[in-house]
Amino acid sequence: MNSIVRLDARGRLVLPNEFRESLNLKEGDEVLVSLDQKTDTLLISPIYGNQTDLVKMEIEFGDTPGCLAKIAEKVADLKIDLIMTESKSSQRGKRARWDITADMSKCPFSINEMKQTLLQSGFVESASITKISRDRVHC
Repeated sequence: MNSIVRLDARGRLVLPNEFRESLNLKEGDEVLVSLDQKTDTLLISPIYGNQTDLVKMEIEFGDTPGCLAKIAEKVADLKIDLIMTESKSSQRGKRARWDITADMSKCPFSINEMKQTLLQSGFVESASITKISRDRVHC
């Protein structure tokens, strides 16, 4: 489903009715707006849980077969609920990156503990985890 919409004078846009109905969005519901600066793309995702538990994770790892699956298993062990993910090779066969928007409401660990667990797994080369806050932009 695609649609072209126009921004108004205050920078607002209206999500087409078909989109709102498909996602069961109604007045007052919150959505997460993410900017991918590398591709100049906006992503809009519904928030169905408590928005205070949302984090953005950026994980870099070796681009070898099965590595992403092993990291995903670690993320599942931490009880991190994935909302939106994108993985891609940055150097084919050498380095890859996994960008995640996640709900950590069921995760019993702090952000630092999550990061250390991922780094100690032996599969993750670097990890960044930041909270997503309402009306604040986190890069």
